[in-house]
Amino acid sequence: MSESGGWIARMARRFGDILGGGSASSVDLGTSSEARESFWAEEPERHRSSEAAPASPADSNGTSGSSIRRDDNGRYVVAGWTFSTLEQALEFEADRASPIQAPILHTPPAPPPTSTVAPLVSTTTSQIVRPVTADRAVPRWIGSPEALSAGGVGFEADMVYFGTPLRHEPRHDHSRIDPTLKVDTRGDPAGTTLGYWPSYRELDPPARATYLGWLTGGRRAVPVPSGYLFVFFYGLEQRLLVDDARADAPAIFSELRRLTALHHQDYSFQGYASRLLALAALYEDEDDARPTAEGARNWDVELPLDVRIRLGRRLRDGVPFNADDALRWVLALPDVHLRTPGQRCFAELRDLWNARFAVRHPDGLTVRRPKKTLRHEYRAASGKFSVDLSVDELPDVSGISAPLGPLRAMLDLCIDDLSVYSRLVGRDPDARGRLHAELLLPAELRDRNPALASCRERLEKLVGGETRGVIAAVELARLLDLDVDETVDKLPTAVVRQIGMALDALQHGCEPDRRYGPAPTTRADTPIAVFPAPGGGAVEHERQAYADARTAMEIAVLAAASDGEVVAAELEAVERRLRSTPDLAEHEIARLVASGRALAADPPKVRAAMKRLADAPTAARASIASAAVEAVLADGMVQPGEVKFLETLHATLNLPASALYAALHRGAEDVGPVLVEPGRPEELISIPSEPVSSSVAIDAARLARIRGETSRVSALLATIFVDEEPEASAPAAAAPRPTPGATNGFDGLDGRHSELLTRILSGPLDRDAFDGAAAALRLMPEGAIETINEWGFDRFGEPVLDDDDIVMVSPEILDQIMPMGAAA
Repeated sequence: MSESGGWIARMARRFGDILGGGSASSVDLGTSSEARESFWAEEPERHRSSEAAPASPADSNGTSGSSIRRDDNGRYVVAGWTFSTLEQALEFEADRASPIQAPILHTPPAPPPTSTVAPLVSTTTSQIVRPVTADRAVPRWIGSPEALSAGGVGFEADMVYFGTPLRHEPRHDHSRIDPTLKVDTRGDPAGTTLGYWPSYRELDPPARATYLGWLTGGRRAVPVPSGYLFVFFYGLEQRLLVDDARADAPAIFSELRRLTALHHQDYSFQGYASRLLALAALYEDEDDARPTAEGARNWDVELPLDVRIRLGRRLRDGVPFNADDALRWVLALPDVHLRTPGQRCFAELRDLWNARFAVRHPDGLTVRRPKKTLRHEYRAASGKFSVDLSVDELPDVSGISAPLGPLRAMLDLCIDDLSVYSRLVGRDPDARGRLHAELLLPAELRDRNPALASCRERLEKLVGGETRGVIAAVELARLLDLDVDETVDKLPTAVVRQIGMALDALQHGCEPDRRYGPAPTTRADTPIAVFPAPGGGAVEHERQAYADARTAMEIAVLAAASDGEVVAAELEAVERRLRSTPDLAEHEIARLVASGRALAADPPKVRAAMKRLADAPTAARASIASAAVEAVLADGMVQPGEVKFLETLHATLNLPASALYAALHRGAEDVGPVLVEPGRPEELISIPSEPVSSSVAIDAARLARIRGETSRVSALLATIFVDEEPEASAPAAAAPRPTPGATNGFDGLDGRHSELLTRILSGPLDRDAFDGAAAALRLMPEGAIETINEWGFDRFGEPVLDDDDIVMVSPEILDQIMPMGAAA
């Protein structure tokens, strides 16, 4: 037998022992040159860049008698056999020099607990025991956890290729663990030695130790360099697509889903893993699971294969798309980005989508079947193979675009409608599931919430109870499950705003509500009137008819409360008048009635109410006075305090007092219904036209009176708007006057108003003293109060001055404004 034939015989005997035959005849490798070439001479996929050919075989192996030589093509030649690398040639020469021993077929004993591979995050070397020799092993797939040994290091792994390759196989050798390769126990947990296209064979020995340690730990270490993930991943895609091991598909896809969830920050691995996971539609049964937010993470420039397969099956079978199909479709589009509300509240987004899809497409979304069929080629992450996965029987939806426009618009609208709820959950994750958070959901989700239905029932009982819907603000906040500090006297602005939004969601409104007119500061005990109203009963509070009716209602309630008590009959009279007022919608009347109940429980200050009457239209003044008189007379008794209030009201409205006394007298005599005589046609008498005079008569007395009044007004304005005297001409003893541009501690107020506010901070002023202080600063008293309060609204969100018989700084902001007064 020739030398080469003897070597082949030894290999045959070795494989016979491995396969259990024990004789050389069990494996016939042949002796032809074609067989030898196919067995040994395959070109490996690539070599490490650091590997350089030695100058001579003697230099490379330290043996001057080596038979290895280089041919003209740069290949290594041993006994007529050629090899691509020196390592292959040396290995072949070593096999020729000594008889081949059968590999150890039994599983090596597991190393003791202290002899395991070092953890990924550790570089400790004392934990690894290195046997003297590393044995070859038969190439195979390790499907379940098994104790193994590689490079003299014991480890445990599953779902990997293991063994010594008989020849170079590019599609497998990226991930195969060759037990004959060296392992350096120092490890490389940071992955500094990893290349861009890693493979186990080309890992540096320290990196191999870290990789084996990661496998032994169940692949649970986080973080881990991407290179180690990809070495393992290459084996999964090779097992699934090269070996076509369909029985292993469920375990492979399950492991991939676990790894993608564990390493969600590794976007490179996420991209390649998602493409392999998309093949699950070909290997697994129909997936009935609902869409998830992961479906929006499309790492490719086309629809993922699993979505195309799912929708293609619907088109093939003529089945309309349901809500889940449509959501998967639109989320998987490469140019669709799921914004923060959609990611944070995806479960709510999915429910909202389903509700609105059912309204728009009650029978499902029908899509015309395209002619194009599904074409797909999977390219391995290692770049070493590709597989055609086209399915001719399935239509391809990737070319359909007509239904996508409305679906995109519906998705955007759903996300927008969840933005308020999402912001609350983002600030307070514990709010999810609580009533005040659920109230912020869109109407389609609120209507199906049993907790909201229960709260709505409690509000309806409140409205129909003895208090007619009037409740303290803090009690209303608790009823709506809002967090309120028990120690505060004033409710925070955010809580007041949440009360309004919550009632809107429950189809109720409340008064006072700053969104629909002026309202005082909401204290914990402020009476709030709740009333049923679709959508909260929003109104245009600046509309003239509504504003006039509101003014009349407020004055009527004040008149009824002027004797110290508002009885039911007086409130009913106010409500009857509102319901008989023309140009008012039903929801406007409901809001005004509720406002009247809240005012009756906590009447405002008379001076502030009277001040607003200065702007009342002349045509509405008689109606305002009539509403007040009617409210006073409703209980059948007129108290002195009520008469005094009505007299002040008529004087403010420039109405004659005689009209008031006449109205009171008529009301006192009204003891029952009045019989009205049936109407009869009137005899109309034409009024003769007045003669036209050629001249205009001038009333000289009236003209003189107007001129005199004009002169007095001009003199008054001259004293108000006179220019400041130069400082040099002022007497030395005169105190300097504040100027509008003066620097003061009240940022945003001019010098005169700052001076006036400083004066009030030193102590409350009665009305006469305040008017005098304002006049001394050349300020109109009412205008000064309005300016300071507007500044307070801009700065603190509420008025600064309480305006009544005593002018003082509001106690709610006294602590905030006192330091500013000290600076001023």
